[in-house]
Amino acid sequence: MNQYIFILGNNPELSVAEIKALFPQIEISTKTNIALIGKLVDFDCGEAIKKLGGTIKIGQVIDQKIDKELIIKEITQRAKIHPVKYDNKQNQDFVNNNPTEKTADNSEKLFNRVNYGLSFYETKPTKIGMEIKKELKARGLSSRLVVSREKVLSSVIVKKNKVTEFLILPSILALTCAVQEFEAYGKRDYGRPKSDAHSGMLPPKLARMMINLSGAKNDDLILDPFCGSGTVLTEALALNYKNIIGSDLAAKACEDSQDNLDWLCGEYHITDAKYVIYNIGADKLSSKIKPRAVGAIITEPYLGPTIKEDEKESHIFKIISGIENIYLKAFTEFKIVLKTNGLVVIIMPFWHLGQREFKLRIENKIANLGFKRLDRGNLIYSRPDQKVWRQIEIWQNK
Repeated sequence: MNQYIFILGNNPELSVAEIKALFPQIEISTKTNIALIGKLVDFDCGEAIKKLGGTIKIGQVIDQKIDKELIIKEITQRAKIHPVKYDNKQNQDFVNNNPTEKTADNSEKLFNRVNYGLSFYETKPTKIGMEIKKELKARGLSSRLVVSREKVLSSVIVKKNKVTEFLILPSILALTCAVQEFEAYGKRDYGRPKSDAHSGMLPPKLARMMINLSGAKNDDLILDPFCGSGTVLTEALALNYKNIIGSDLAAKACEDSQDNLDWLCGEYHITDAKYVIYNIGADKLSSKIKPRAVGAIITEPYLGPTIKEDEKESHIFKIISGIENIYLKAFTEFKIVLKTNGLVVIIMPFWHLGQREFKLRIENKIANLGFKRLDRGNLIYSRPDQKVWRQIEIWQNK
């Protein structure tokens, strides 16, 4: 059983909840606002980072302290080597000026230059990086210390520079084994054919986290009844879900979702997925979907109009009342189409206006419909400058 570190995104509670949902067997030893550390058996970092939406990096813990010799050993082991051919003078001169090692058959192999870097989390940077470079040079190994203006290296820097990265935290030294697939997220976010900024832009990473929180199996029927331009649906396809339904009251949203799903299937060469989009409101789901057919509902409904910082409370409560009505009608239909014990992972608007906070007031009414709330009210997705925060709630159909 090895110990791993997960570097969390900007909403750590949400990131931790996702990790625990995907890997319930994890034995957690440490949790901070920056990282989660835990033990896992037969864990594949590369496969895990492809699934996780809220984790920036995954590393394997190699020591409980900063050990310069251990770092040098790890760098040396990861310096690629290849056979040397003495077919011309240029190659011979190159060998003479670069480190080699004798192999079992007494031929020589050449070390390539290695790029390495250190990221300091929850601790002050030190000069150990340059000390290691000097020591590597003294040992005849060519290396490049990759640095940035920040005390941590971004996933972009690590991947594009092929960096052997060490994660340094108080009492932890880890070797990065996987970084978030930023290019893939960017492609599905900005490269898709259709988007609609006016109706709200659900980030693909958040959509993925919500899907993972649903605990749905790959053969379950996934439903997004407020599909917009199809972000939840496309992320579900990218995660290898094969049975997908989307619906929206707006015809344009349905067309956009269809175009984006078709595009993703082409980009990812998906040929066995089944998906359909219905142009209906969430209060009409049972007219198209059989009772108890849906495995999980993952959705971001209408979050309301733009609200000013100094908005009158009477106007805010009027908006809230209208949104509550939409949500309750939707949950009434969820009760019909969702399997027993199936989960609803839904975004609720949470207005954060200076010192004032406003939330929907329908928790008891949802419970009275036959749902049980599973989250603890701490799954918030937000940025400091946002007035409307996203609160992710998880409801089980009892």
